Formats: sequence, structure tokens, C-alpha cells
Amino acid sequence: MQNEITAWQLDMFGGTSLIVTAPSKVDPLPDPQFWSEAVRDKMVDALVSFATDSRRGDNMPESLMDCCTLFSERLKNRKKLELEDYRATLGWVMEFWDGAVPYRYVCMINGVDPEILQDVIMSNPLLKRDMEEVRRNSFGTLL
Repeated sequence: MQNEITAWQLDMFGGTSLIVTAPSKVDPLPDPQFWSEAVRDKMVDALVSFATDSRRGDNMPESLMDCCTLFSERLKNRKKLELEDYRATLGWVMEFWDGAVPYRYVCMINGVDPEILQDVIMSNPLLKRDMEEVRRNSFGTLL
């Protein structure tokens, strides 16, 4: 590892000293456009299994369990709720956007009815209001 001289600093007592910076770490994975086909296939497999697998061995994928946890925390008015994650989750479940793996696909792979969580959102006034706010902020209104 070689340090590069970034600047010279003058000492008020007459000496000079070097200011050096350590070289930046190399990115472990290059830009996806440079991935080989084998690496790309492995990354897709990992992403799909991350979205659809369950740590408990049941049929409910962790991605949907995480959605339920976020909604539960919102309904309990938890202060530690990450609003950006919560809003992104609302948009994903309501299919405003697909994310890396679409909500409907995750449900379909695991035999879960995609309308269950959507019905929960639409039937709860707090979640519905939040969802409408996400929709309005993301897509705007005609009024």
C-alpha cells in the first residue's frame, strides 16, 4: 500500500510536513455491467431466495414478515420506525413500484394471496392514510 502526498503543511516553527491520504479500498464487486454471466446468475438466485425464503421453515417469506412487522410497529406508534423503509414498503405492497423483486412475484412463489396485505392497508384508517400520502408524494394529484 502506498500513500499519496495530498498537500504540504507549513509548520509555524519553520518545518514542513506532508499530509498523506491512504488509497481508497477497491470495490469488492465491480459495476454490474461488468459482471460475468455466471456472477449475474448467482446474484439473481441470491436475491430471489433472499426475498422468498423463510428462516423459520414455514411458507411465509421473510420479506412479507418484515412488511407485517413494519405495519405492526406503525400501528403501535413505535418511535424507532424508519419512515423511508415504511413508505417504501407501503409502495411495494400496493404495487406502486416493483423493487428488486415484485411483491406479486414473492406472493406467487410462496402461495400467498397478494391481496391480504393490501386489504389490511385499505381497511386500516392509519395505514390507508399513509398509503394515500405515499401515492400523492410519488405520483401527485390532478386537483
